[in-house]
Amino acid sequence: MGQPNIRDQFSFDGRVVCVTGGAGGIGTAIGQTVAALGADVALADVDVEGAEANAEALEAEYDVDAIGVETDVRSYDDASRMVETVTEELGPIDVLVNNAGIANNQPFAETDPDDWDTWIGVALYGTLNCTHAVLPSMREREDGVVVNFASGSYTGNDPGLSVYGAAKAANVSFTKTLAKEVGSDGVRVNCVSPGTVRTPAVEEWVRKHEETIAESYALKRIGEPEDVANVVAFLASDVSAWVTGEVVHVDGGYIRR
Repeated sequence: MGQPNIRDQFSFDGRVVCVTGGAGGIGTAIGQTVAALGADVALADVDVEGAEANAEALEAEYDVDAIGVETDVRSYDDASRMVETVTEELGPIDVLVNNAGIANNQPFAETDPDDWDTWIGVALYGTLNCTHAVLPSMREREDGVVVNFASGSYTGNDPGLSVYGAAKAANVSFTKTLAKEVGSDGVRVNCVSPGTVRTPAVEEWVRKHEETIAESYALKRIGEPEDVANVVAFLASDVSAWVTGEVVHVDGGYIRR
């Protein structure tokens, strides 16, 4: 039996990919990458105007169907409505990318407990809510991929990101456990762990400290959203059909890990 065509394995033709945090940054890049490979795309975000604008751009550039969906991933009801909306407008979700996240940057003793719910709500509960909402359909069809997001901060090497890092560490544990629970149902679950990536949220900080930050990476540069999006596409594609429960570090060879 010959090797399957690698081009076909990378194709997303006929698939529906849902990306949370799809209004900007890494989420935008993921949408562009999978749309370029043929996917119909749903971009979910509290910034629905940004998500819809990105969706319109995807339709114009890649000739795919794309929608923006207003979603607060901290709410299970919102996550459920997101899945229902995407299914009605595009079809069942084949790939869920739990990209949404909010980072704090201050010592834990200086954080306000009232903020913890927001940070953990987006970074961890958002992953749980959206995954729980989409799993029944994936399991019924015995086919589906979930890609979660960690961060280099989950290893505990980034003072100032204690709460964010804790939520991302939980995402790693969740990924590994869930992969074992749903593997027999034909569902794969993996996780990407980016290092510092040049996005609008950190652009000013990166501009001030770029040379110093780059020294923390073996490749001596800061990541671009496309670097992460390409790995997400690999994990979501059939090329990685025998990969599940893994955490892939997309961090240019982070030296301080």
